[in-house]
Amino acid sequence: MYLLHAPKEKFGLIPPHASLTTDEVKFHNNYAYTNKYYWKKIHCKLGCDDVSPKEMIEMRKKRDFKRVLFIVKGAIGDSLWNMPAIRLFKEKYPNCYIYVITDDKTKEIWQNCQFINGFGVDMFHNTQQLILRSEEVYEFTGVATVYKEQMKLDPCEAIVKEMGIEIPKIKEKMRPKLFVTVDEGNFAIEYLKEQGIDVKKDKIITFGLDASTSNRHWPFDYVKILSKILIQDGYKIIWVGKSDEYREELLKPEDKIKGVFNQTGKTSLRNVMCLIKMSDIHINPNSGLLVISTALNTPTIGLFGAFDPKSRCKYYERFEALYKPLGCSPCNEHWTECRHGHPAPCMKAITPAMVYKAIKSMLRKEERSLLEKLPIK
Repeated sequence: MYLLHAPKEKFGLIPPHASLTTDEVKFHNNYAYTNKYYWKKIHCKLGCDDVSPKEMIEMRKKRDFKRVLFIVKGAIGDSLWNMPAIRLFKEKYPNCYIYVITDDKTKEIWQNCQFINGFGVDMFHNTQQLILRSEEVYEFTGVATVYKEQMKLDPCEAIVKEMGIEIPKIKEKMRPKLFVTVDEGNFAIEYLKEQGIDVKKDKIITFGLDASTSNRHWPFDYVKILSKILIQDGYKIIWVGKSDEYREELLKPEDKIKGVFNQTGKTSLRNVMCLIKMSDIHINPNSGLLVISTALNTPTIGLFGAFDPKSRCKYYERFEALYKPLGCSPCNEHWTECRHGHPAPCMKAITPAMVYKAIKSMLRKEERSLLEKLPIK
């Protein structure tokens, strides 16, 4: 239960039994109760205050749940950052039915997730009905990009704390966890075999080429330089990403590299997950595919510029962040291009030589066994 107060200087005197946004929350003398975090958050965004007394806060910790809804909005990373909190919630309330509403672009993330009971795509009518039927509704959009206090924390940590769940001592429980099926894995193995890549014999390195905003892209010229060097060293190189900009058929002749299996803009997110899972190492700028790689426990090198990796990587393992802060970084700009041009100077400061050195070190320290890479029934 949450107690809300709508200040009179902002809302005036609210009539008895009146609502600001939903009939579920009725105000009396500018105060209202709600048993859902979702409505508390929306009303606080409008300018209301959460004035729940200590006794009410303590009562929340003793609640039991039978049906809870998580509304998970945003990009791939935003979706994944909710997973540790949902997983911990399920451990705390194993008999609770947990349903996730997400966006169409991130629905594949939740396929085969073993700690939820179901998921669906957000459409106004179904979301409203699910909110009404649920005992509690959680929604944490903006923890990494909007709310200043939460932005200081790792997003997974910020969400777990916001829910009032104790942070576990085991690091792995604070990371997203993804599941690919045996059938998906076998399909990917055959798919790679057609391109001359043998998962059982070859050393595979995948590159994620893009992020949701260009200020976080690693220079494409650097990707090409490093890819050529690694091919000469005998590695199989796969490019992945969502941008059509890097599709093989759209590249200039000088941008096409013999020996690179270019999958950017071509394949499903589930198939990209399989390719990353079967890699010996994955390299990616700070983006959703980076989080996917760590969620699959693939050795990962993250390339950071606009954001300090300390605010993103607290719970990652088998991971190294490369970061060369300049005078203007970290700028924490999430939805814009870099004002200093493209590629961003902070990303240009991470050279191919630096990444090559990190790859060699990571491959020595985190050599993957076939059991880790191959699908197991």
